[in-house]
Amino acid sequence: MIVRYSIVAHGRVQGVGFRYFAQYEARRRGLTGWVKNCDVDHLIEIEVQGEVERVEAFVDEIKKGPPFARVERIEQYAIPTVPHETTFRIIY
Repeated sequence: MIVRYSIVAHGRVQGVGFRYFAQYEARRRGLTGWVKNCDVDHLIEIEVQGEVERVEAFVDEIKKGPPFARVERIEQYAIPTVPHETTFRIIY
């Protein structure tokens, strides 16, 4: 089953390579979507789509974050899938 989640990561998540970490983890699992910094409150926003097991494994990694991050909490919501999306990208 294909799912899509909107995720917001809170904590020390900017300036620590989080977007590149998320892109790497998504691409190695064959997931699509995007990641971006949110200037308000210094958050990371993510939309990720793929097979439910792969997306759940991705979320587990996001909860840990890259080595210099400190993820305090995440918000995760199921949202409608996006047809014909082919990659996971960083939005600047």
